[in-house]
Amino acid sequence: MKQLLLFLFLCSNLLLSQTKVDSLQQAYEKTSVDTLRVKILNQLGIQQAKESPEDARRSFLKAIELATRANNEALQIKSYHHYASFLNTQSMEDSAIAVYHKSRDLAKRINFPKGESDALVGLAASYWRKANFEKANEYARENIALATRMEDKVSVANSYMIQGNIYTQQNDYTKAMEHYTLGAGVYKEVGELERYITALGNIGFVHRNLENYEKAIDYLQESDSIARILNLPRARAFSAYNLSIIYRKTGELDRAIASNTQAIEMYEKLGDRKRIAFGKLTMGKIYWEKGAYQKTLDYYKEALEISKQVDDSVNIGHTYNDIAKCYQHLGDNDKAKEYLLLAGAVANGIELDILAMNVHQNLSQIYAEERNFEKAHENLAKYAILRDTLYTKEKRDLGTEIEAKYQNEQKTQEIALLESEKELQDLQLTKRVNERNGIIAFSVIMLLLASLLYNQFRIKKKANQKLQELDRMKSNFFANISHEFRTPLTLIKGPIDRLEQNPEERLSIENIKMIRRNSGRVLKLVNQLLDLSKIDEGNLKLVLTEGDVYKCLRAATSSFNSHAAQRQFDYRVQIPQAVLWASFDRDKLEKVVYNLLGNAFKFSDDSSKVLFEADYNGQDLKILVADSGKGIPKEELPFIFDRFYQADSGPTRDREGSGIGLSLSKDLVELMDGTITVSSEEGQGSFFTVQLPIQEIKTGVAHDQEQKRSRDNFYPKTTPFTLEKEDMRMLPSILLIEDNADMRHFIKESLIERYRVAEATDGSAGFLKAKGDHPDLIITDLMMPKMDGLELCKKLKSDVDTSHIPVIMLTAKAGMENKLEGLETGADDYLTKPFDANELLVRTKNLIEQRKKLRELFSNKEVQIDPKKITVSSVDQRFVEDLLKVLEQHYSNGEFGVPQLQEALAMSKSQLHRKLKALTNQGPGELLRNFRLKRAAQLLMQKADTVTQIAYKVGFNDLSYFTKCFKELYGVVPSAYPETRLQDL
Repeated sequence: MKQLLLFLFLCSNLLLSQTKVDSLQQAYEKTSVDTLRVKILNQLGIQQAKESPEDARRSFLKAIELATRANNEALQIKSYHHYASFLNTQSMEDSAIAVYHKSRDLAKRINFPKGESDALVGLAASYWRKANFEKANEYARENIALATRMEDKVSVANSYMIQGNIYTQQNDYTKAMEHYTLGAGVYKEVGELERYITALGNIGFVHRNLENYEKAIDYLQESDSIARILNLPRARAFSAYNLSIIYRKTGELDRAIASNTQAIEMYEKLGDRKRIAFGKLTMGKIYWEKGAYQKTLDYYKEALEISKQVDDSVNIGHTYNDIAKCYQHLGDNDKAKEYLLLAGAVANGIELDILAMNVHQNLSQIYAEERNFEKAHENLAKYAILRDTLYTKEKRDLGTEIEAKYQNEQKTQEIALLESEKELQDLQLTKRVNERNGIIAFSVIMLLLASLLYNQFRIKKKANQKLQELDRMKSNFFANISHEFRTPLTLIKGPIDRLEQNPEERLSIENIKMIRRNSGRVLKLVNQLLDLSKIDEGNLKLVLTEGDVYKCLRAATSSFNSHAAQRQFDYRVQIPQAVLWASFDRDKLEKVVYNLLGNAFKFSDDSSKVLFEADYNGQDLKILVADSGKGIPKEELPFIFDRFYQADSGPTRDREGSGIGLSLSKDLVELMDGTITVSSEEGQGSFFTVQLPIQEIKTGVAHDQEQKRSRDNFYPKTTPFTLEKEDMRMLPSILLIEDNADMRHFIKESLIERYRVAEATDGSAGFLKAKGDHPDLIITDLMMPKMDGLELCKKLKSDVDTSHIPVIMLTAKAGMENKLEGLETGADDYLTKPFDANELLVRTKNLIEQRKKLRELFSNKEVQIDPKKITVSSVDQRFVEDLLKVLEQHYSNGEFGVPQLQEALAMSKSQLHRKLKALTNQGPGELLRNFRLKRAAQLLMQKADTVTQIAYKVGFNDLSYFTKCFKELYGVVPSAYPETRLQDL
């Protein structure tokens, strides 16, 4: 009965197909418009392709001819594509490639990018079918570039799918998955559902090959569900067939049989006999694993018969081999040998060495069982030869090719030699000499010219490289120097703006010192830049005056005493307690000392060691500056004195700097005819040595004897420990993360009246403090040691404990790309230095108010929590979605409380309480109770049941407690709520 129904269905399909062909032929005969006739012919060819390929070929060729005669290039290109696609289905890939090339050339000639793009996709697909994966990938990449410029997303996705097919056949499943996923994303975005389900099926196929069976099933079932809605039987058959293979491999044999049966039935309706053969063969393998060997044999024979009908030699050979294995297992070795010989004949006929190798291996086993050891050994030897052949064939072919090429070259050289000898005999001696001399002269000239051009090229290339490197260093320099200026300018401008807005207030001594400190810093930077300019122009001269060199060094080094004491440095100064009277440039010597000691303190952690040592040997003044800081990497040492160079120039560099101090020091030392060197090891510190030629003057020695000081005076004094008073005000809390102490003081002073302010000196410490203290808002600098602002912001916004905290980012980088980068990491606001303190106050207030309004919104008894209103971060939205999902599942369970909610969300009690308070201004218990009450209110409005039943439905086991809680939230008892609500409306 089933076979009869199938026969009737196939007949009806044939009649329907024939009806379409007849109607198209009638439409073609009725119309006289060439463009319309071309379109009808293309549709006619598509309908004829399955049943009458020769008729289809004639229809496509006639369509091309008519489009050419009508001078309609776009329609001609379209017809080319239909014809080439048909040729591919007929396994005529070379002809299809030729047609696609014609189409592409025509599209390029008339400037029709869409036609060219379609031709590139066709070429990629054709070369893929030919297994020429390199060419296929080349055309696919070319189309991606063209289609991207055209903004044709579907064409880009088509190329991704072809690349996925290429990588699948090359067993590079990682790349295949990547390209199938890209294609699926585009198809889904633009609504190309048919192509989308194909992509899903291919992704499932890749997961199947990777043995990710659960994922493979998910993708294949999703593909099948959409294909069922769209009525796409081929896609459904593909999913069913692959699911049957997965179920077979996972041992679910009954499910495998059901899926494979479904796939075979669909392929029978489609008339795809080759796929039917695959299905039958797979069904045989399933029954093999069930131990039903007779059924296995029956399915194998059905597969063999169909493969013979479609002339699929490869499948015929493999099916012979599988049937033989089945007979061998059933104990019928004669039949097994018969089918193995047939498989061997097929393998030899199509040169399928792998199949031949398997045949000889199986024959060897059968003969061994029959104790026919001679035959067994013979087949085993053939198996070994074939196995070795597979490995050596490529090398042998390569050797043959090289040998043939060598012999060809030898023959060519012999012929050329004979011809040359014949010419030499015919030429006169004088002519030969002249030609030789001419060639020599020409060669010499060309060689000289080539050398000259190459030399010029080298010089130009080297100059370009130097210019590029200089431009890069200058760009880094200007970026860093602008950062150096912006920070002190902010600290100078801020207090002045505040004083201007509040004239009655007076600046504190601390603010005045901060302004003086930072104005001196700006002045120092300006002076360094001016000195560099003078050095470059040759205008900086030595100004020699007589004086005590040691006294000058004592004065310069003593200016670092308070800084060393403040940071608990072991600061040692070793200068001879004598007088070194000489003629020297005091200002330049001091600048060298300031720069070297400044770097030593800057790049060393608190409580480190810094040593300054000076000595005179009768000719040279030797100065040593050493520190126990982090040191300089070995690869950076050769460049440390270069202009604008910084060994640590990233956003997390430990100390700020412009990259000109050491360069200026070197220039000044060389101006004084001295030398400066450096040695360093990472983690061990750095050692700078300066040698300056100085001529001691023997007079005036006694002038400064009374100013000798002991080196003990240079030891730092420890400062007493003071305990900060905790801020107990009931105000919003702010965490300020900034590595510059003056900037921290300025911002804290601007905020302290309205907020509680906690501080951290770097991103790493700030993150830990944010996780522990849970502030209402975070203000952070961009460039900080250990962890920069961008990384800090990413970590804050991706951590469920801190994702809800608003972040304001401060930076001296003013470019739009820097601002966008900061905002993309999740920062809620972005301020560029120098900034106005009032602006910072307003932005801080707005962000805190926004968070407060969000909490008030969630506390509203009439509003349900909506995850989409969580605009702070996707982490918060996901958290609320998970929370609502848990509440929806368990609110009706009276035993479900806060402990169960904690367990469901995998959060501790304090963690959950903090998160919910921050987002909704409700604790876990209050949120759960209100959720139940709001659901009860909805049911009461719908009059879904009695008050008692509704109370039980929403998880209240105590009716009086339900009534009490409901009245507290809505102001009325539950029974009166519907009438009261209607009156309000």
